[in-house]
Amino acid sequence: MNRRDILKYTALATGAAVSAPLASMILSGCQAEEVDNYVPQFFTAEEFVVAKSMMNTILPKTDSPAATEVGVHRLMDKFVNEIFDTEKQVAYKEAFLALVMHLAENAGKSFEKLRPTQQLSALQTLEQSSDKALAELKSTLVDFKQQTIAFYLTTEEIGKNYLNY
Repeated sequence: MNRRDILKYTALATGAAVSAPLASMILSGCQAEEVDNYVPQFFTAEEFVVAKSMMNTILPKTDSPAATEVGVHRLMDKFVNEIFDTEKQVAYKEAFLALVMHLAENAGKSFEKLRPTQQLSALQTLEQSSDKALAELKSTLVDFKQQTIAFYLTTEEIGKNYLNY
C-alpha cells in the first residue's frame, strides 16, 4: 500500500468527524499562504514550532509536499483559534502541552531539536505504547495526527494535484 492510498483511506475514516467544522475553513479558503511570516493566533511561537515539526514528521516531503509546505500548520492554528470555544481551546492546549512535555522528557530535549529519525521514533513509540498511563497522551497524538491529515487533504494543492476528484 502506498502513501496515497493510506491518505485516501484515512481521509474517509476521519472525514465524518471533522467535516462540519472544516466546512467553514474550506469555504474561507484553503490555499497556503505564500509568505512565511505567519503569526500564530492560538499557539505561542514556541508551540507553533513544535507543532510544525510534528506535522512534518507525520507527513514529510516525499513525492508529495510536506504538511507545512501546503500550510497545514496555519490552517490548524486558525481552526483551533476560530472554531473551538474557549473551553475546548483550553483542553486542546493542555493536552498538546502534555504531549510536547512527554516527548521532550523521553528524548532529553525538545521535539523540534531532534533529528528526523528520532522525531519519528518518538511519535511511533508513543502511538504503539500499550501502557495505560500513556493512554491520554496517545489519544492526543492520534487526534493531532488525524487533524494534520484531514487539513492536508483539504488543501487546494493536494486536492488538485494529488487526489482524484
